[in-house]
Amino acid sequence: MSADTSDLDRLASDFRKIPAAMVPKIRGVVAKSALNTKKIMVADVKKSRHFRGKKKPGLDASIDYDLKVFGFGGDGVIEAEIGPNPARNPAAGLAGIAYFGTSKPGGGTVRNPEDAMLEEAPNFYEFAFKATEGLL
Repeated sequence: MSADTSDLDRLASDFRKIPAAMVPKIRGVVAKSALNTKKIMVADVKKSRHFRGKKKPGLDASIDYDLKVFGFGGDGVIEAEIGPNPARNPAAGLAGIAYFGTSKPGGGTVRNPEDAMLEEAPNFYEFAFKATEGLL
Protein backbone atom coordinates (compact mmCIF):
# COMPACT_ATOMS: atom_id res chain seq x y z
CA MET A 1 0.00 0.00 0.00
CA SER A 2 1.32 3.44 -0.83
CA ALA A 3 0.12 6.96 -0.12
CA ASP A 4 0.91 10.37 -1.50
CA THR A 5 2.31 12.33 1.46
CA SER A 6 3.67 15.26 -0.54
CA ASP A 7 1.09 17.70 0.89
CA LEU A 8 1.92 16.56 4.42
CA ASP A 9 5.64 16.94 3.69
CA ARG A 10 5.08 20.53 2.45
CA LEU A 11 3.02 21.30 5.56
CA ALA A 12 5.76 19.94 7.82
CA SER A 13 8.33 22.01 5.91
CA ASP A 14 6.18 25.14 6.36
CA PHE A 15 5.89 24.48 10.12
CA ARG A 16 9.69 24.23 10.40
CA LYS A 17 10.02 27.68 8.79
CA ILE A 18 7.69 29.41 11.29
CA PRO A 19 10.26 30.00 14.10
CA ALA A 20 12.70 31.55 11.61
CA ALA A 21 9.95 33.81 10.27
CA MET A 22 8.77 34.77 13.76
CA VAL A 23 12.11 35.83 15.25
CA PRO A 24 12.50 39.11 13.32
CA LYS A 25 8.84 39.99 13.81
CA ILE A 26 8.84 39.27 17.55
CA ARG A 27 12.24 40.97 17.94
CA GLY A 28 10.61 44.21 16.75
CA VAL A 29 7.67 43.73 19.11
CA VAL A 30 9.96 43.11 22.10
CA ALA A 31 12.08 46.16 21.19
CA LYS A 32 9.03 48.43 20.91
CA SER A 33 7.56 47.10 24.13
CA ALA A 34 10.89 47.57 25.94
CA LEU A 35 11.06 51.18 24.71
CA ASN A 36 7.49 51.81 25.87
CA THR A 37 8.24 50.27 29.28
CA LYS A 38 11.38 52.40 29.58
CA LYS A 39 9.33 55.54 28.82
CA ILE A 40 6.81 54.60 31.52
CA MET A 41 9.62 54.03 34.05
CA VAL A 42 11.28 57.35 33.16
CA ALA A 43 7.93 59.14 33.58
CA ASP A 44 7.47 57.45 36.98
CA VAL A 45 10.90 58.63 38.16
CA LYS A 46 10.26 62.16 36.88
CA LYS A 47 7.22 62.33 39.19
CA SER A 48 9.53 61.92 42.20
CA ARG A 49 11.00 65.12 43.58
CA HIS A 50 13.89 63.17 45.11
CA PHE A 51 15.12 61.02 42.24
CA ARG A 52 14.46 62.94 39.02
CA GLY A 53 17.22 64.96 37.45
CA LYS A 54 17.23 68.65 38.32
CA LYS A 55 20.57 70.39 37.86
CA LYS A 56 22.37 67.15 37.05
CA PRO A 57 21.07 63.89 35.55
CA GLY A 58 19.06 61.80 37.99
CA LEU A 59 17.79 58.25 38.10
CA ASP A 60 15.56 58.96 35.09
CA ALA A 61 18.64 59.50 32.89
CA SER A 62 20.02 56.08 33.84
CA ILE A 63 17.07 54.01 32.63
CA ASP A 64 17.60 52.14 29.39
CA TYR A 65 17.04 48.71 27.91
CA ASP A 66 19.16 45.99 26.38
CA LEU A 67 17.70 43.67 23.77
CA LYS A 68 19.14 40.16 23.46
CA VAL A 69 18.37 37.44 20.92
CA PHE A 70 19.62 33.91 21.51
CA GLY A 71 19.27 30.77 19.44
CA PHE A 72 18.93 27.41 21.14
CA GLY A 73 17.96 24.14 19.53
CA GLY A 74 16.49 25.91 16.53
CA ASP A 75 14.28 28.16 18.64
CA GLY A 76 14.84 31.84 19.23
CA VAL A 77 14.81 33.44 22.65
CA ILE A 78 14.23 37.18 22.63
CA GLU A 79 14.43 39.17 25.83
CA ALA A 80 14.78 42.73 27.00
CA GLU A 81 16.32 43.90 30.24
CA ILE A 82 14.90 47.27 31.24
CA GLY A 83 15.98 49.44 34.14
CA PRO A 84 18.57 51.73 35.68
CA ASN A 85 22.02 51.21 34.17
CA PRO A 86 25.05 52.36 36.22
CA ALA A 87 27.19 52.41 33.06
CA ARG A 88 24.86 55.04 31.64
CA ASN A 89 24.61 57.16 34.80
CA PRO A 90 25.95 56.63 38.34
CA ALA A 91 22.56 57.76 39.73
CA ALA A 92 21.40 54.22 38.93
CA GLY A 93 22.88 53.25 42.29
CA LEU A 94 19.91 54.95 43.92
CA ALA A 95 17.37 52.69 42.19
CA GLY A 96 16.93 50.31 45.12
CA ILE A 97 16.10 53.17 47.47
CA ALA A 98 13.87 54.89 44.90
CA TYR A 99 11.82 51.78 44.25
CA PHE A 100 11.88 49.93 47.55
CA GLY A 101 13.03 52.39 50.21
CA THR A 102 15.31 51.61 53.13
CA SER A 103 14.79 50.20 56.60
CA LYS A 104 13.78 53.71 57.66
CA PRO A 105 10.49 55.39 56.74
CA GLY A 106 10.57 57.42 53.53
CA GLY A 107 12.05 56.21 50.25
CA GLY A 108 10.28 53.82 47.99
CA THR A 109 8.55 56.80 46.40
CA VAL A 110 8.85 55.60 42.79
CA ARG A 111 6.36 53.07 41.44
CA ASN A 112 7.66 49.49 41.19
CA PRO A 113 9.15 48.75 37.72
CA GLU A 114 6.97 45.67 37.51
CA ASP A 115 3.95 47.98 37.31
CA ALA A 116 5.38 49.60 34.16
CA MET A 117 5.80 46.16 32.61
CA LEU A 118 2.22 45.19 33.50
CA GLU A 119 0.96 48.47 32.04
CA GLU A 120 2.69 47.71 28.74
CA ALA A 121 1.71 44.00 28.63
CA PRO A 122 -1.61 44.43 26.76
CA ASN A 123 0.18 46.36 24.00
CA PHE A 124 2.85 43.66 23.80
CA TYR A 125 0.26 40.92 23.36
CA GLU A 126 -1.65 42.90 20.74
CA PHE A 127 1.50 43.73 18.73
CA ALA A 128 2.77 40.13 18.99
CA PHE A 129 -0.56 38.80 17.72
CA LYS A 130 -0.60 41.22 14.79
CA ALA A 131 3.05 40.56 13.93
CA THR A 132 2.57 36.79 13.76
CA GLU A 133 -0.87 36.79 12.16
CA GLY A 134 -0.90 34.66 9.04
CA LEU A 135 2.23 32.66 9.85
CA LEU A 136 0.24 29.52 10.54
